[in-house]
Amino acid sequence: MLGMIPRSFRSRRQLRCAQATEAIAPVLRIASRLYTGRSPTPPETWRKGLLMGASHIGDILYRSSSLKQLAKGFPECSWDILAPEPAAQVLEGNPAIRKILRMEIPRLGSGDFETLKREKYNVALCYDSGSYALPLITATLLGIPNRIAYVHKGLSGLVTHQVGISYPQPYPAYFRDLVAQITGQNPEWDLRPKVFVTPEDESQALTFVREIPNQDSLPFVACFVATRQPSGVLPLEKFRETLEILHASNPVRIILCGAAEDVEKLSQLQASLGFPTTVNAGRLSLRPLVAFLKHCRVILSTDSGPRHLGNAAGIPVVYLRNLRSSAVETGSYLDTEYDMVPHLELEGEENFLGESFSVKTIALKIGELLKR
Repeated sequence: MLGMIPRSFRSRRQLRCAQATEAIAPVLRIASRLYTGRSPTPPETWRKGLLMGASHIGDILYRSSSLKQLAKGFPECSWDILAPEPAAQVLEGNPAIRKILRMEIPRLGSGDFETLKREKYNVALCYDSGSYALPLITATLLGIPNRIAYVHKGLSGLVTHQVGISYPQPYPAYFRDLVAQITGQNPEWDLRPKVFVTPEDESQALTFVREIPNQDSLPFVACFVATRQPSGVLPLEKFRETLEILHASNPVRIILCGAAEDVEKLSQLQASLGFPTTVNAGRLSLRPLVAFLKHCRVILSTDSGPRHLGNAAGIPVVYLRNLRSSAVETGSYLDTEYDMVPHLELEGEENFLGESFSVKTIALKIGELLKR
């Protein structure tokens, strides 16, 4: 639907700010057209587009499922995307993308801003469904005449091609709907993330696999415990309890995975467990990591980038959704992933410690998937 959706706001203050932007929408519309010096043009005339929005690993990954359809819908238009490291790695080799610009959304007047301005893009796709103000305003300041975005949180005066939203639904489905609307396709394609793994990536992954004890006799379970989210996540002690229960009833090899900066946390978890594990802290970059995950039977993860890396690898993912997030928007979007806290949302970590949550349930689900 088009128009504002009050229930999509987390606070009354945010709603009031959005309503204020709608009150001055006619002024914004005129001002943006005068500023860019170019009028909006029909989609068939677009030749050079820029994708802008949230750019963490997960944000990029779950949108990768619809990039092929975006390119198909605009065969005469090439697309660049803003994606800083390490998220840029998962887009390498994607035929739908002309250029990966390894940067965040730049500040006005910065070197990166001037670099983008010289590109003279004629369309910007501001793909965020939650908070699209920054990419939309930046696209306007860059002088891009065609700006695709949602309008359910205001700022419609800066949007030249409005996109309706079906709220709420899983985040990957939002982007699929957006692409379907602007290209005229049916939103029926698979939402599995696309990562283009190379033979070199597979070789690096295999080298790591060969270093793991009992590699030929025990199935691998990859476990990711770190996340950039400061609250609403499963405590490390609960991960330890889950892995102890899992190992006691299933012959498995646990691989504790994460980035290089997670080595202390992973080593702490490894030392607390009563059985041998293997630590992979930044040993593999993201594409080789996807290649390695294909050797695993199950992934246990926080609701973070690794969840979507596991989905890209095509193996079952058991994940602990952040309790401060929407159960629908961050819920399962594939039939190979399992949200272990579907009945809790917008709450605190204390619910991970109460009777309503059971680490045994998580261990049993992983055991069930291993037996399949």
